[in-house]
Amino acid sequence: MNFIRQKVKYLILKFKYSNAYIDSTAFVSMDSVLDKGVKILKRARVGNCKIGRYSYIGINSNFSNTNIGSFCSIGPDVLCGLGDHPIDFVSTYPGFYSNQASGSYWFGHVHDFKEQQNTIIESDVWIGAKVIIKGGVHIGIGAIIGAGAVVTKNIPPYAIVGGIPAKILKYRFDENLISLLIESKWWEKNEETLKNLSSYFNEPLVFLEKLEKF
Repeated sequence: MNFIRQKVKYLILKFKYSNAYIDSTAFVSMDSVLDKGVKILKRARVGNCKIGRYSYIGINSNFSNTNIGSFCSIGPDVLCGLGDHPIDFVSTYPGFYSNQASGSYWFGHVHDFKEQQNTIIESDVWIGAKVIIKGGVHIGIGAIIGAGAVVTKNIPPYAIVGGIPAKILKYRFDENLISLLIESKWWEKNEETLKNLSSYFNEPLVFLEKLEKF
Protein backbone atom coordinates (compact mmCIF):
# COMPACT_ATOMS: atom_id res chain seq x y z
CA MET A 1 0.00 0.00 0.00
CA ASN A 2 2.81 2.44 0.86
CA PHE A 3 4.46 1.68 -2.48
CA ILE A 4 1.23 2.47 -4.33
CA ARG A 5 0.73 5.69 -2.36
CA GLN A 6 4.29 6.81 -3.10
CA LYS A 7 3.85 5.98 -6.77
CA VAL A 8 0.65 8.04 -6.96
CA LYS A 9 2.36 11.00 -5.26
CA TYR A 10 5.27 10.76 -7.67
CA LEU A 11 2.94 10.75 -10.68
CA ILE A 12 1.08 13.79 -9.33
CA LEU A 13 4.35 15.66 -8.86
CA LYS A 14 5.55 14.62 -12.29
CA PHE A 15 2.36 15.98 -13.84
CA LYS A 16 2.43 19.23 -11.86
CA TYR A 17 6.11 19.89 -12.59
CA SER A 18 6.20 18.59 -16.15
CA ASN A 19 8.99 21.02 -17.11
CA ALA A 20 11.23 19.83 -14.25
CA TYR A 21 12.92 16.55 -13.30
CA ILE A 22 12.13 15.00 -9.91
CA ASP A 23 13.80 11.72 -9.02
CA SER A 24 11.39 9.02 -7.89
CA THR A 25 13.10 8.92 -4.47
CA ALA A 26 12.91 12.69 -3.94
CA PHE A 27 10.17 14.64 -2.14
CA VAL A 28 8.71 17.96 -3.26
CA SER A 29 5.82 19.57 -1.37
CA MET A 30 2.77 20.62 -3.37
CA ASP A 31 3.20 24.24 -2.28
CA SER A 32 6.62 24.45 -3.92
CA VAL A 33 7.16 26.06 -7.33
CA LEU A 34 9.70 24.62 -9.79
CA ASP A 35 10.63 26.50 -12.94
CA LYS A 36 11.69 25.04 -16.28
CA GLY A 37 14.64 22.64 -16.25
CA VAL A 38 14.91 22.33 -12.46
CA LYS A 39 16.33 19.01 -11.25
CA ILE A 40 15.67 17.46 -7.84
CA LEU A 41 18.04 14.53 -7.46
CA LYS A 42 17.92 11.32 -5.42
CA ARG A 43 16.48 11.50 -1.90
CA ALA A 44 16.46 15.31 -1.90
CA ARG A 45 13.63 16.99 0.01
CA VAL A 46 12.08 20.33 -0.97
CA GLY A 47 9.37 21.95 1.14
CA ASN A 48 7.68 25.31 0.52
CA CYS A 49 10.38 26.42 -1.91
CA LYS A 50 10.48 28.39 -5.15
CA ILE A 51 13.27 27.33 -7.51
CA GLY A 52 14.30 29.23 -10.65
CA ARG A 53 15.00 27.70 -14.05
CA TYR A 54 17.74 25.13 -14.56
CA SER A 55 18.86 25.08 -10.92
CA TYR A 56 19.46 21.67 -9.40
CA ILE A 57 19.31 20.24 -5.86
CA GLY A 58 21.88 17.55 -5.12
CA ILE A 59 21.45 14.08 -3.64
CA ASN A 60 20.19 13.94 -0.01
CA SER A 61 19.86 17.73 0.25
CA ASN A 62 17.04 19.24 2.32
CA PHE A 63 15.55 22.67 1.59
CA SER A 64 12.68 24.37 3.42
CA ASN A 65 11.13 27.84 3.07
CA THR A 66 13.71 28.94 0.51
CA ASN A 67 13.59 31.01 -2.68
CA ILE A 68 16.31 29.87 -5.08
CA GLY A 69 17.20 31.76 -8.25
CA SER A 70 18.12 30.43 -11.67
CA PHE A 71 21.25 28.51 -12.67
CA CYS A 72 22.17 27.50 -9.12
CA SER A 73 24.39 24.46 -8.57
CA ILE A 74 23.64 22.81 -5.23
CA GLY A 75 25.70 19.83 -4.13
CA PRO A 76 24.77 16.77 -2.06
CA ASP A 77 23.82 16.69 1.63
CA VAL A 78 23.07 20.42 1.89
CA LEU A 79 20.72 21.56 4.68
CA CYS A 80 18.95 24.90 4.27
CA GLY A 81 16.11 26.76 5.96
CA LEU A 82 15.53 24.39 8.84
CA GLY A 83 13.65 25.61 11.92
CA ASP A 84 15.27 27.87 14.50
CA HIS A 85 15.19 27.68 18.31
CA PRO A 86 15.12 30.59 20.80
CA ILE A 87 18.33 31.06 22.76
CA ASP A 88 16.98 33.63 25.24
CA PHE A 89 14.04 31.53 26.54
CA VAL A 90 14.38 29.33 29.61
CA SER A 91 14.60 26.33 27.27
CA THR A 92 15.30 25.82 23.57
CA TYR A 93 12.93 22.80 23.51
CA PRO A 94 10.11 23.46 20.97
CA GLY A 95 7.38 22.06 23.21
CA PHE A 96 7.68 25.09 25.51
CA TYR A 97 6.85 27.66 22.81
CA SER A 98 5.16 25.92 19.86
CA ASN A 99 2.41 23.42 19.12
CA GLN A 100 3.64 22.99 15.53
CA ALA A 101 7.10 21.49 16.00
CA SER A 102 7.26 17.84 15.05
CA GLY A 103 8.96 15.43 17.41
CA SER A 104 8.32 17.42 20.57
CA TYR A 105 5.69 17.28 23.33
CA TRP A 106 3.66 20.50 23.66
CA PHE A 107 3.32 21.82 27.21
CA GLY A 108 0.30 24.03 26.48
CA HIS A 109 1.46 27.56 25.66
CA VAL A 110 2.43 29.20 22.36
CA HIS A 111 4.98 32.01 22.61
CA ASP A 112 5.69 34.64 19.98
CA PHE A 113 8.72 33.14 18.26
CA LYS A 114 9.28 32.72 14.52
CA GLU A 115 10.63 29.21 14.01
CA GLN A 116 10.66 29.31 10.21
CA GLN A 117 12.26 32.19 8.32
CA ASN A 118 12.44 32.59 4.56
CA THR A 119 15.88 32.08 3.07
CA ILE A 120 16.91 33.69 -0.22
CA ILE A 121 19.50 32.23 -2.58
CA GLU A 122 19.90 34.41 -5.65
CA SER A 123 20.84 33.19 -9.13
CA ASP A 124 24.14 31.61 -10.22
CA VAL A 125 25.07 30.44 -6.71
CA TRP A 126 27.27 27.36 -6.25
CA ILE A 127 26.87 25.49 -2.96
CA GLY A 128 29.30 22.69 -2.16
CA ALA A 129 28.60 19.38 -0.44
CA LYS A 130 27.43 19.21 3.19
CA VAL A 131 26.86 22.95 3.58
CA ILE A 132 24.46 24.09 6.31
CA ILE A 133 22.58 27.36 5.74
CA LYS A 134 20.75 29.02 8.62
CA GLY A 135 17.16 30.01 7.93
CA GLY A 136 16.61 33.67 7.11
CA VAL A 137 19.94 34.46 5.45
CA HIS A 138 20.35 36.08 2.02
CA ILE A 139 22.94 34.71 -0.39
CA GLY A 140 23.81 37.12 -3.18
CA ILE A 141 24.15 36.62 -6.93
CA GLY A 142 27.09 34.51 -8.05
CA ALA A 143 28.30 33.54 -4.57
CA ILE A 144 30.24 30.33 -3.92
CA ILE A 145 29.98 28.41 -0.64
CA GLY A 146 32.76 25.91 0.01
CA ALA A 147 32.01 22.33 1.04
CA GLY A 148 31.20 21.81 4.71
CA ALA A 149 30.65 25.51 5.48
CA VAL A 150 28.06 26.68 8.01
CA VAL A 151 26.39 29.89 6.81
CA THR A 152 24.94 32.03 9.60
CA LYS A 153 25.01 35.50 7.97
CA ASN A 154 24.19 37.14 4.64
CA ILE A 155 26.69 36.61 1.82
CA PRO A 156 27.42 39.43 -0.67
CA PRO A 157 27.22 38.91 -4.44
CA TYR A 158 30.13 37.02 -6.00
CA ALA A 159 31.78 36.31 -2.64
CA ILE A 160 33.58 33.01 -2.07
CA VAL A 161 33.06 31.81 1.50
CA GLY A 162 34.08 28.82 3.58
CA GLY A 163 34.56 27.58 7.12
CA ILE A 164 32.57 27.30 10.35
CA PRO A 165 31.09 29.83 10.60
CA ALA A 166 31.44 30.78 6.94
CA LYS A 167 33.68 33.77 6.25
CA ILE A 168 34.55 35.63 3.06
CA LEU A 169 37.77 34.24 1.57
CA LYS A 170 37.80 36.43 -1.53
CA TYR A 171 35.60 37.67 -4.37
CA ARG A 172 35.30 36.09 -7.80
CA PHE A 173 35.88 39.39 -9.60
CA ASP A 174 36.85 43.00 -8.90
CA GLU A 175 34.21 45.53 -7.81
CA ASN A 176 33.76 47.02 -11.27
CA LEU A 177 33.16 43.67 -12.98
CA ILE A 178 30.81 42.57 -10.20
CA SER A 179 28.75 45.73 -10.70
CA LEU A 180 28.61 45.18 -14.46
CA LEU A 181 27.50 41.57 -14.08
CA ILE A 182 24.79 42.49 -11.60
CA GLU A 183 23.54 45.30 -13.84
CA SER A 184 23.45 42.96 -16.85
CA LYS A 185 20.96 40.55 -15.22
CA TRP A 186 22.17 37.95 -17.72
CA TRP A 187 20.39 35.17 -15.78
CA GLU A 188 17.06 36.67 -16.83
CA LYS A 189 17.79 36.41 -20.57
CA ASN A 190 15.94 33.86 -22.65
CA GLU A 191 17.45 30.54 -23.71
CA GLU A 192 18.08 31.65 -27.29
CA THR A 193 20.15 34.63 -26.15
CA LEU A 194 22.15 32.52 -23.71
CA LYS A 195 22.83 29.91 -26.39
CA ASN A 196 24.15 32.63 -28.69
CA LEU A 197 26.41 33.88 -25.89
CA SER A 198 27.50 30.50 -24.53
CA SER A 199 30.90 30.59 -26.27
CA TYR A 200 31.79 33.77 -24.34
CA PHE A 201 31.07 32.61 -20.78
CA ASN A 202 34.79 32.04 -20.17
CA GLU A 203 35.52 35.71 -20.90
CA PRO A 204 33.29 37.90 -18.71
CA LEU A 205 34.22 41.24 -20.30
CA VAL A 206 33.72 39.93 -23.83
CA PHE A 207 30.47 38.31 -22.71
CA LEU A 208 29.17 41.62 -21.36
CA GLU A 209 30.18 43.42 -24.55
CA LYS A 210 28.33 40.89 -26.70
CA LEU A 211 25.33 40.93 -24.36
CA GLU A 212 24.73 44.61 -25.10
CA LYS A 213 23.78 43.66 -28.67
CA PHE A 214 20.83 41.55 -27.52
